Parts: sequence; C-alpha cells; structure tokens
Amino acid sequence: MNRFEFQISNLKSPGAYGRLRARVVMGLVLISGSALLVTEVFARVGGGGSYGGGGSGGHGGGGGAGALVYLLVRFLLWLTIEHPVIGIPVDIMVIALVIYWFSRPSKKAIAASSSPLIAAAGSGAAPGQPDAQRAFNQLRRFDPNFSEIIFTDFCYALYARTHDARGSGAPALDLLSPYLSETARKSLLQLNPPNLKAVQGIIVGAMQIIEVRGLTTPTVGISIGFEANYTEFTPRAGDPRGEMSYYVRERWELERKRDVLSPTPEQATALHCPRCGAPLQKDTVGACAFCGTKIESGEFQWYVRSITTLSREARGPLLTSDVQEVGTDYPTAMQPNFATVRATFEQNNPEFSWAEFQARARLIFNELQEAWSTLNWERARPHETDNIFQMHRYWIEAYQRQGLRNALDQYQITAMQPAKIKEDAFYHAITLRIFAQGYDYTVDKDGRVVAGSNKNLRRWSEYWTFIRNSKAKPAPARADLNCPNCGAPLKVNAAGVCEFCKGKITSGEFDWVLSKIEQDESYSG
Repeated sequence: MNRFEFQISNLKSPGAYGRLRARVVMGLVLISGSALLVTEVFARVGGGGSYGGGGSGGHGGGGGAGALVYLLVRFLLWLTIEHPVIGIPVDIMVIALVIYWFSRPSKKAIAASSSPLIAAAGSGAAPGQPDAQRAFNQLRRFDPNFSEIIFTDFCYALYARTHDARGSGAPALDLLSPYLSETARKSLLQLNPPNLKAVQGIIVGAMQIIEVRGLTTPTVGISIGFEANYTEFTPRAGDPRGEMSYYVRERWELERKRDVLSPTPEQATALHCPRCGAPLQKDTVGACAFCGTKIESGEFQWYVRSITTLSREARGPLLTSDVQEVGTDYPTAMQPNFATVRATFEQNNPEFSWAEFQARARLIFNELQEAWSTLNWERARPHETDNIFQMHRYWIEAYQRQGLRNALDQYQITAMQPAKIKEDAFYHAITLRIFAQGYDYTVDKDGRVVAGSNKNLRRWSEYWTFIRNSKAKPAPARADLNCPNCGAPLKVNAAGVCEFCKGKITSGEFDWVLSKIEQDESYSG
C-alpha cells in the first residue's frame, strides 16, 4: 500500500470527523472521474467519437484539461489530509460549485452549435445552423445554382490542395492565388518549418459554417471552421523522414460576388482558372496564362481572404474514453413545414418509394457498421461520398496505429424517422433520424476491452443525410450489393468508380449515397 492509499484508508476510521473527511475525499475522487469523462467522447462510426480527441458532439480536446483536473484533485486531497481545518471547508466549496455546475439545465437541446471553433475564433456567438440554411436559401435567389453539397465539396478540395501546395513551398502555393489571397498564403507559409519537403495525409475531419453575411450587399462572405489532420515531412539528422502529424483547427474567411452563378459539381472541385476553366498556370505578371485574367477577389468563384490557425497540436486522437449518449431522448428536430415539403417531393418524384429508400439506408447503415468494426473501410467505400469517406478512413487508420478496434456487436436499427428534405439545382438530400442499439466497446490488440462495454446494451440516435443527383435516371433505390449503374457485383476503386462500368457511384449519380452524419446534441435541422 503506498502513502496515498494508506492515508485514504485511515480516513475510514470511526468518528464523525473521520467519516466527514472520508465522504469529502470520496466526493472529490468521484468528481475528478466525472470531470475527466466529460472532456472526452466515445467513438462510433457515426461520429460519436471526437475527431480531435475530446469534447461533445465530435469536437474539442480534453487531454490538457484532464491533467489539470487531476492535479487540482491531488492538491485538494493533500490539503484535506494534512491541513483538514483549511482543507475541508475548501473541499465543501469546490463540491458545491461542481454540483451546481453539473445540475444546471442543459443547453445542448437548444444550442445553435457546440463547436469550439466558434468560441476559439473570438468573434462572439455565431448564427445557428437554421440561420445558415436561411442564408443559403436567400443566396439561391441570386444564384440558383448554389448547392450546399457542392460548396462543401469545393471547400474540402481547396483545403487539401492548399496544404499540399504549402508542402512544396511558396511557388506552388502562389499557383492557387485565384483562390487564395496573398494574406492567406503568407499565413500558411508561416507554419512551414525549415527544410519542409511535403505535407501529406491531409484529411478534413469536420467542417462547419460559422457565419454567412453580406446577402444584402454585392459581396457575400462565409466563415468556415475546419478540423483536420495532416503530416509534415522535415528530414533532419538522425531522422531522414522527419515525419510529424498534426491535429489543427483553422478558420477561413471566404467571399464571392453575390450574383455569380455557381459552377457544376464537376467544375467546382477541379480548381481550374475560375475565369476560363483552364489549368492553373501563370504568366510573368501573375495572370492566367490562358485568358490573361489576374484574379484577386471573388469575382468568379469563392475566394479565401484570410486563414487563421486557431490551434495546432502534434498529437493523435484519444480513442479509449466513454461518456453517456446525449440527446437520444430529444424530440426529433423536424424541418419546418416538413409535411408540405414531403408531399411536394413525392408529387414531383412519383417513382420514389419511402420503403425502398429506407431499405437502402438500412443496407448502408449495416455495411458501415461492419466496415468500422472490422477496420475494413473499403467495404464502405461504395456507399459514401468522397468527403465522409476520407473522414472515416482517418478514424480507421487512427485505431490501427494505436493497436485498437472499436467494435459494434449485435447492432440493429430500431426506428427511422424522416426529418428533412432539401432540393437544389443538382441534388436531392434526405435526412433520416436513425435510432439504433448494440454493444459498443473498444478492444486492444490482445482483445481486452479498454472502453465501452460488451455486456451493457448501448442505445443511440443520429441524423444521417443521403444525397442523389437530381438528374439521375428514375429507378428504385437498391438494397443489394450490386452496382446501381450496371448491376455488376459491387466493386469500386479508391475514387469510388465501379471497376466494371467505370461509373462514379459515390457521387449520387445513380443512387442514394451517404453524405453526412450528425449527432443529436449538435443537429439543429
């Protein structure tokens, strides 16, 4: 028995004073455990695990806070044992404050956003998701081609291309000047350590619309929050690879002329000259080598005015924490006038069947759970858009690197509830709230359970959004493992292209594919 254990055991001696001290100490121990737990989130294919390694709703970091709480509790224990006249009154005050903090009414049910990106940006409260949706609807009045799905794909593609170019130095980054201001490029180059050779493994784990502004002016602005991982290679003596991975949070400020017509899905992510569509090449004065246009604003396409690095940490995610589900008992966040929207959608798409759609959603749900539990993410590739696949691939690789596996056993969907239907010039999108249950736990390489439980059933719900190209040929939603275009056995390459018919089936061109998963406590419609 060490000194710490001996002192705690002595507190269990007879007498009211001893019992009071024992209760105070045990209260502190319990509180410390609770405080540590709330800084981390259990992992699951749907995003129940934090991308960065902590925090509610798939965001946040908890390692530093956990250590601070631990040290504080150790100090209070020492003070209680060595100087009880001072220590016990302080303990009572601390316990009262902690009880008050955790007994307050939860704001998560009505919070606009739980992302720390907003708070870290230092710009005050950002508008909630419904405000962003209203802003996008208004933007479509000026730009009927605007699609939130395409805009998201564009942001993901530009983020990856930008950091890849940063790894090759200023000349490569300057080629992206039609999309990145000089200020934005300089802020990125300040991240580069001496002798940087490459930036690879760039994966966006989360992207959030923080603010949309300027819809009553000729220029629209959008603030974007990114959470991402990338690996820098900086060779040095004794370490020829110089490999270092980072978890980062960034805020990007984009702008664009309000009345510009958005490009098609294929053009949006190609990152060619926004004026003429030619490859990004410059002449001697920095203009497009083909059309001669020097772009320094959002005259033709979204333009990044500034980039702020909110945090950059050389660490991986925490994968062995566990907290209770939040929001499973919340009422479903329904789209306003959903019944009317649903009736209009069904009238305009007479071939659509809810039974067939939900059967396909169930198939995709099951395939994703199997892919996740077996660390075989290629199995899920045919059913996800590029962006969410990249995010899930990151998690799979993170578990593999740490010798862990998050398992979902005996899972099943218990209910599915349509919550939202959105249509734009290119896509149909349907959001289902999926209720499910199963045994959710994490094991190490020796098969030992290190988080969760393989004996206690876990129940949860999430909002899954599926998309389909609005120009896709009318056809029933498929619930089998065959290509929705050619009917051959489902086999795709890393790009999501069928190896038989060469159709890109992960784009939603032929059938519904998964585009987004959101947690109860962060989803607001």
